[in-house]
Amino acid sequence: MDLIAGPVRRTVRGAALVLAAVLIAGCTSAAAGQSAGHGRKLCEVLTGPPNAGLNHAVQAATGVAHARLGITSVARAGIAPSFGPFTDGRCGLILAAGYDQAPSVFAMADRYPHQRFLLADDWFDFGSAADLTRPNVSVLAFEADQAAFLAGYTAAAVSQNHVVGEYGSTNIPTIDVALNGFLAGARAWGEDFRKQVTILGWNGAQGSFVGNDWDQRTAFLITEDLIRRGAHVIFGVAGQAALGSAASAARHPSVYLVGMYNDGYTVAPQYADRWLTSVIFDMTPPVLAAARSAASGAPVGGLYVGTIANGGVQLAPFHRLARLVPEALAIRLRALRAGLAQGWISTNPAAYTPLEKDTGNGNG
Repeated sequence: MDLIAGPVRRTVRGAALVLAAVLIAGCTSAAAGQSAGHGRKLCEVLTGPPNAGLNHAVQAATGVAHARLGITSVARAGIAPSFGPFTDGRCGLILAAGYDQAPSVFAMADRYPHQRFLLADDWFDFGSAADLTRPNVSVLAFEADQAAFLAGYTAAAVSQNHVVGEYGSTNIPTIDVALNGFLAGARAWGEDFRKQVTILGWNGAQGSFVGNDWDQRTAFLITEDLIRRGAHVIFGVAGQAALGSAASAARHPSVYLVGMYNDGYTVAPQYADRWLTSVIFDMTPPVLAAARSAASGAPVGGLYVGTIANGGVQLAPFHRLARLVPEALAIRLRALRAGLAQGWISTNPAAYTPLEKDTGNGNG
């Protein structure tokens, strides 16, 4: 995420990755050296449907924890799920998913210093680590812009008229980061090939938003508008609501989708011929590490940052639409991935100046 100046950003990210390594290695060794006799209940606080969007990625990770460690899990999900029932001391680890959960997690962590918490998909001003001072909270953050950059680059190349569209659930940092990565990637393709590219729905500051992660009808209407304006590839950073985009794309020839959080091809196979690719979060390693720690009674705390380099964020396979991605583009994507991993390719949309006709903000 290009959120702070380059050198400072790299330094802080490096420190975060060291913390992540300590967190995972420490949890693993502690689990190996102690009997896991307590803390084997993982309690999840999930905003929205439990098996959609970000929550689906969480469920996949907790499923692995159950299979490998025998961890049992229980979830409370909804528009405003409560932490209250999980603070009776019976939960070895309380996991909360989503940027909007951060205030509650840190407040509860202060109130219950002996309870372990795991906050998934938070966002930070990486120039300040004030939120990382609680020893009983592990935080998972993801550089979604890195994989989204690759998705945007691919989308601009694949779109018949080089017009693409994107929209989000709500206008918050974790969503905007992914939108900006896609915008930067599409612009970069236009700059590389000196082609006019049009990105509709988000201009780096304003755009189209559903309002939540589950309103499929609103996502359908946003997508219909983007298609009407010429978009042939749509990126919806909107959890389950993005299935509305899939329903819309299915009505139009040569309109394809980029999923978010999970591989859309696997999650919604009824639209298998529409998923170009997806931006994937792999939460399994850090969730498994935190679950091991909780089961063994070891302390938790620290920041894990999922990146292209460590596999925390990934670009999904092209599956049935691989025919749309020529070998030259596939080779270029591998080079871009390496550049993103090494830090010399920017995901800041302002770094690219293609022959761009219009960056739409969703207002026509």
